[in-house]
Amino acid sequence: MYRRLERPPDLPPFLSRFGIRSVRQVRADLGTVIRHIPRRDRFRFNLSSAGLFRPELALPAYLGLVPKDGLAPIFNFFDRSGGGKNFRSFVTRDTAKDYRGGRLSYDEHDGTDFVCPPGTPLACAAPGILVAVRENWLRGGLTACVDHGGGLVTQYTHVAKVVAEIGQPLRRGDTVALSGHGGMDMTQFYPLVPPHVHFMVFVNGAPLDPYRRPGEPDHGGTWLTRNDPRPSAALDESAPAHLRDLAVDEAAVDAAVSACNDPAIRAELERATSAAGRAAILEDSFHHDRFSWPPGAARSLRGAAASETRLTLPLPATDYRGACVIDRSWTR
Repeated sequence: MYRRLERPPDLPPFLSRFGIRSVRQVRADLGTVIRHIPRRDRFRFNLSSAGLFRPELALPAYLGLVPKDGLAPIFNFFDRSGGGKNFRSFVTRDTAKDYRGGRLSYDEHDGTDFVCPPGTPLACAAPGILVAVRENWLRGGLTACVDHGGGLVTQYTHVAKVVAEIGQPLRRGDTVALSGHGGMDMTQFYPLVPPHVHFMVFVNGAPLDPYRRPGEPDHGGTWLTRNDPRPSAALDESAPAHLRDLAVDEAAVDAAVSACNDPAIRAELERATSAAGRAAILEDSFHHDRFSWPPGAARSLRGAAASETRLTLPLPATDYRGACVIDRSWTR
């Protein structure tokens, strides 16, 4: 039923895989949670949140085991009711619906979660360039952002270590990062919540579900093999050669940076080494850090061109051949 994943020898120390860097950092983040819980505007949980506990998926993965059939369990789909519209750190399941009409998601979940052991090499889902790395313990720890051109950006969250260098061209299937189990929820409920990569797709700044309902067309940012994502082993593509392929509206980017009123985010933007990197951080921040921006700050940062690039499974072809749903009574 399972076989062991050969873990890379250079995984960071155990606590770093949770995204824990210092006591001071954790104290500050927990202070943010405590301030917002009474308002119920940013963090919310209830009895339905217990659906995130999947020890039957979590324990084998934490032991470094992968399914012998090569199918990665899907932990959560994109929430078609609220995902990508507003973001708050809700883990309730009050209105969430996945693309099938089922409940394998939670409120405002904006990506797809593929269960994988810590240390799994995460595969680039299409040719692109690593343009930014963000870190926020309250939202999954380390996140790698890859720009594929034409307004298409993918993200890989909960990672233990980013392997690629910022500015590095990546072919489809190249290793972006090593998976981990970073973030507040993964720390708080270890080891009952499965370790996974939260895989997210942005198209022209808006989060998108790569899965399609019946009748919905395929387009850039959806799976290459419709609703059956496969790894990239059979494809041979080159990465973009330089950042001019990743055009953004630099005047709009500069204006957005100047509107930022959060010192930490502004410093992060100023450290970015390219306009494409700043755009990826801004788009992510407009969505995930909206409490840190003045009203009306979010704006379009892309031109009219739309990517036609479609995606492959962000897991290595050496260990996986696809993904599968393992429903429970509360997810159907």
